[in-house]
Amino acid sequence: MRFGATRALSDVSVDFAQGRVTALLGLNGSGKSTLVRVLAGFYAPEPGAVVVLGGSELGIPVDPRVAHQRGLRFVHQNLALVDSLSVADNIAFAQGFAGRSLMSPIGTRGHRAHARAVLSRLGIGVDPGLPVSRLSSTERMLVAIARAFDVDLDASHTLVVLDEPTAYLPSNTVDRVFELLRTVRRQGGTVVYITHRIDEVVRIADDVVILRDGQLVVERSVGSLSADEIAELIVGEPTAQVISGKPAARDRPALSSKGTRSLLSAREICGSRLDRVTFELAHGEILGVTGLIGCGRSELVRIVTGVQQPSSGELHLANEPFSPRDPRDALARGVACVPADRHAAGIIGELSLRANVTLGDLRPYWKRWRLNRREERSDVQNLIARFDIRPRRTEQSLSKFSGGNQQKAVIAKLTRLRPSLLVVDEPTQGIDVSGKEEVTKALREFAAAGGAVLLASSDFEEVANVCDRVLVLDRGRSRGIFAPESLDEHALGTLEGQNI
Repeated sequence: MRFGATRALSDVSVDFAQGRVTALLGLNGSGKSTLVRVLAGFYAPEPGAVVVLGGSELGIPVDPRVAHQRGLRFVHQNLALVDSLSVADNIAFAQGFAGRSLMSPIGTRGHRAHARAVLSRLGIGVDPGLPVSRLSSTERMLVAIARAFDVDLDASHTLVVLDEPTAYLPSNTVDRVFELLRTVRRQGGTVVYITHRIDEVVRIADDVVILRDGQLVVERSVGSLSADEIAELIVGEPTAQVISGKPAARDRPALSSKGTRSLLSAREICGSRLDRVTFELAHGEILGVTGLIGCGRSELVRIVTGVQQPSSGELHLANEPFSPRDPRDALARGVACVPADRHAAGIIGELSLRANVTLGDLRPYWKRWRLNRREERSDVQNLIARFDIRPRRTEQSLSKFSGGNQQKAVIAKLTRLRPSLLVVDEPTQGIDVSGKEEVTKALREFAAAGGAVLLASSDFEEVANVCDRVLVLDRGRSRGIFAPESLDEHALGTLEGQNI
């Protein structure tokens, strides 16, 4: 499978054995997603490729409708459940409301009975009449898996691909998913389990398939490999010896936490929690926070910025207890946040660059019952020069600027408020290479001027290159604080989920 000059998959031949759980592993860019998209019919591979399901060939490119009828199913990370519909409707929806006629409208008791049979066969105690919006994150995952193994299709004729099924789940509920997969396996169902967590591979998988740089590295039984050997095969070399960074003595830590814990309600997107996370962040320092999806990175950002309250633990800001009631309260204490989604929470694209930069506080320009626009424009022009925002058009709507310049405008807006701590969530998301360099430069300049930066990012390379130290989280728990030179992208990619 090629994309221009890039070969995403190169002569990959692999078997997924019936009645077994096969872990599909590899670093980002290894070819896992490409292989899955070929199987799903999203990509058409080069001539000569063959996909065989249940002993007979599927056409190339794979027809998704034919593959679904033959028992090839996919459970993606977003689950594709409709919150406003009931569990029964979601299960029937995936089958096109089979059995419905003009005289039998959608939502009949037959669909609910069918859903109850699907759930019962797999031992899932969820009321089929409940709307999906009322389910916990774990129950939503169980329903999505059950929907894939529909009761009308013999489980032994079904192969389901699960993409990071536990990424957003609390660690204490993962066993429920594993028990469901064991039930599926006993009934002859076949599972392809995609994950970055090696401990889960050891616990649930029978076989392991590892891709690296688009090529098949190994196809073996899990029992023949140790967790360390699996990690080395994923990376392609012995995993880096990770040494915990020893922070220098600091007289005035800008921010510290002790025993912080956060539990999310069922309506939250991520179901992970923070469990006794401890760290210190000094003036002039950029502390990175990273980990796989569901590690607790977003919860930490919400707690520090006042969006969410910790259930226990303590935060201190400038050696004073810190428990902001909301983002306004946090900002009043000197903590500003660059949000992950700048379009939804960071900018107003229809307004000018000037308006976006000054909107946070217009009081300095309010003179004699009117706004002093000349002074406002002068301040904005100084910030534009400082952060090199281009083009230097104060009255141009911000939506017409590039992503990198929009992000720099957000940083300029916040630094104008003179915070002591800048919390940045996915700071270079959706920005091109040159924009990333410019945003990174702006953050470093803020830290060099004495500010502190808490940088939360899923980009391992970014935290390794930008940060002074890196806090690695794994399902809400700290794996330690590391010096960036002791962590590269491969080491970070295999650190979480190992029993180390």
